[in-house]
Amino acid sequence: MKLFVAQIVMVTENLWFLSSAGATVRTEKNYGITCQLFAADAENQAYETVAEWLGSDSFSDSNHDGPGDLTKIYALGINQIEEVGTFSSLAATAKERYGADVAEFWLSDVDEQGIPLIRTREQLEIFRTIT
Repeated sequence: MKLFVAQIVMVTENLWFLSSAGATVRTEKNYGITCQLFAADAENQAYETVAEWLGSDSFSDSNHDGPGDLTKIYALGINQIEEVGTFSSLAATAKERYGADVAEFWLSDVDEQGIPLIRTREQLEIFRTIT
């Protein structure tokens, strides 16, 4: 069993509106990356697992902080999936001098608006081949 880290692009969207008219008067979006450590037998299974999470809205939520205020939280897609080791090696690696590397997010991995990149299956780290 292999361990993978999925980097999922998340959005927190705040909406303020006039409750009497229902019109939105202001919106604000913040973007981030959430990282999930999980196990899978192989790269294809890892991708399918994360795709299933996103397809079932597992990373979605919303709340009202009173009249006229709504917060929505949802996933935009996958930024990266990386293999980080195996179950059997994790405990020993974590005890090493610098611990276990569980992937990284590069600040340059954003688009021109500063939103973390969404990658296709073929662009993900686990499917890259050396040519």
